[in-house]
Amino acid sequence: MIRTILTLCVLALASPALAAPLTPAQVFARQTTAVAPHIWLIAKPAVTDPPFEGNVVVIEQAKGLVLVDAGGAPVSGQAVVAEIRKLSKKPVTWLVYTHYHGDHNLGAGAIRAVWPGVQIVSSTRTWENMTGPPMAYVASYAKSYGDLAAFAAAQAEDVKLPDPLREGWRRTAEAGPAMVEAYSGLEPYPADLTFESRITLPDETAPVEIAYLGRANTDGDVVAWAPKQRVLATGDIVVAPIPYAAHTFPGDWVEVLRKLKAYDFRVLIPGHGPPQTDRAYLDRLIAALESVRAQVAPLARADLPLEEVRKRVDLEPIRKQFAGDDPWLRYVLAVVFTGDLISNAYKEARGETVVQGKG
Repeated sequence: MIRTILTLCVLALASPALAAPLTPAQVFARQTTAVAPHIWLIAKPAVTDPPFEGNVVVIEQAKGLVLVDAGGAPVSGQAVVAEIRKLSKKPVTWLVYTHYHGDHNLGAGAIRAVWPGVQIVSSTRTWENMTGPPMAYVASYAKSYGDLAAFAAAQAEDVKLPDPLREGWRRTAEAGPAMVEAYSGLEPYPADLTFESRITLPDETAPVEIAYLGRANTDGDVVAWAPKQRVLATGDIVVAPIPYAAHTFPGDWVEVLRKLKAYDFRVLIPGHGPPQTDRAYLDRLIAALESVRAQVAPLARADLPLEEVRKRVDLEPIRKQFAGDDPWLRYVLAVVFTGDLISNAYKEARGETVVQGKG
């Protein structure tokens, strides 16, 4: 999540040394959950604390494994490899990128180091993003996390803040040194094979259909559908329990979410967060997007400045829906969802372009 880090790092403050900093292996640890026959989810346990690492889905085919996404750093990719080896002796033959955000693909080097024959596939637009300016942030990723850790340590000591918020900052500071180490010297691995609309990875037991359904969370999002198991992996089109909205296309996103609802899935695996077995969260996300779009559009078309529009949008129902009364979750919601959503809805209403990787 690119903008997450840049937004959180508004201020870098000196911080006391952490008593027992966590190691990268601890911070980027993964756990595996069986989702359906031949399908597993490899996920970071704490999804609302940095590092915001994307889910990895493993689909077992007759001659090899299909991965959907790869983790967000070499150490994360290594953790994924370790989990895969517990599941199967088969090689990873395909790696599907759902979109260009680094927390879903910067672990690919560790995958390729173990299985050099793996073919990486993405939409054409995701390939363009990964080989162009949107991916340039990786050069400063480690510094951004260093600034974040320093700010977090100071916030954790601020007695004026609510205890749950201070605790969230404490967890962030504790993980800081490991994140800095993990996000140093990163190398993207763009796809070997790209497509415009749809591609199928056939198999007798677990065929996989990869489809671009339109612009949503990015301009190149794809979903992976296992029709025999009725499992749908969505990437960041769906993120739970707190959605993510940097550089998104709110109107198009709603239409893509409606297309997801049309899939006859038993299980939906979001880009972050636990598997879902119904459409309730999709409905909540659609309602949130439509609410903000409906409030922002007339104000934007009346030429009100963006900052004035922000003051007039009623976000409390959305806060209640996604974060309840938890101060930490409300903070994360503002940073990764509502703030950017208002900006993007404002641009949409005025006919302005949302550029990937830029505010």
